[in-house]
Amino acid sequence: MRRRSPLLLCLAAAALSGCVATQKVPVSTDPLGALVYLDGKQVCPATPCSVEIPKDQDHLLTIVKDGYRQKDIPVRRVFDSAAVLRESVRQGVRAAKGGSDLGGAFSSAASSADKQEKDGRAYVLAPDMVSPRLVPVGEPLPEEHHVDKRQEGTDDPAVNLGLEIFRMLDGGTQDNGSDN
Repeated sequence: MRRRSPLLLCLAAAALSGCVATQKVPVSTDPLGALVYLDGKQVCPATPCSVEIPKDQDHLLTIVKDGYRQKDIPVRRVFDSAAVLRESVRQGVRAAKGGSDLGGAFSSAASSADKQEKDGRAYVLAPDMVSPRLVPVGEPLPEEHHVDKRQEGTDDPAVNLGLEIFRMLDGGTQDNGSDN
């Protein structure tokens, strides 16, 4: 009798059970030793640690340490179109090699994309690493710099060039919000 690969059996069980894809997100803090919560449930007793996060929805990491301000970090899903396309094409090619006609191959590819989106494999989580500096309770929060990107530019040279060209074409005038 032929033995089946344990990995193959696990993958088949995962596919049948509707498991959700996960991603490990390393969490470290300055100072170390903070508690980490994922969507309100404790997942790490002390940083540094790694948190296994389901990729089928957005989440909230909450970091807490006595004597320090709580830090909430949104973890968002980002659609990974290149990975979805690769896997969908693989599935379509497998279907074609398995004897499916062109329509069957396309159907298999489309079905693969749908499945990847439902179980979270179509996404990556961002940030993929978390390492905040915790602020002591008595210390003021660091000032956030609010810059009017229309006037000051950005860190992206292409955007800055576009803004500069726009200003030249616009005659160098700035939009001040009035309807003159």
